[in-house]
Amino acid sequence: MMLMVMAGCKDKSEVAPRTRMTEDGRVLPEAPLGVVEVLNGSGVKGAANQVARKLQDKGYDVVKVGNAPDKNHHHTLVAIRRPGTAVGERVAATLGVERLLPYYNENLLVDATVFVGQDYQEILKP
Repeated sequence: MMLMVMAGCKDKSEVAPRTRMTEDGRVLPEAPLGVVEVLNGSGVKGAANQVARKLQDKGYDVVKVGNAPDKNHHHTLVAIRRPGTAVGERVAATLGVERLLPYYNENLLVDATVFVGQDYQEILKP
């Protein structure tokens, strides 16, 4: 069952984003902040799933979770896949990741790719 709710606003002139509640009780924005894929390059099983969940909770549409070609990334990085959008920058800010790389590939149909590194536990902290 989906339940529609309105997020509170400090100022009545501010337009509140519409949100939806998932079956497991999470509240998500109706329109995603961007389309993202998360690839595990840490070598730790399940790391990408944890990072993907954080991004979903923050309002991103995570369309793919998988493994990176290399499993030895020390640091998490965000690749910008579509020029002209600020999604990669927002994803990096959401995760607290400083490594942001323009690595355009519009054929992937995602705005950004997160390559999860061995520092993933640091970026999962609230």
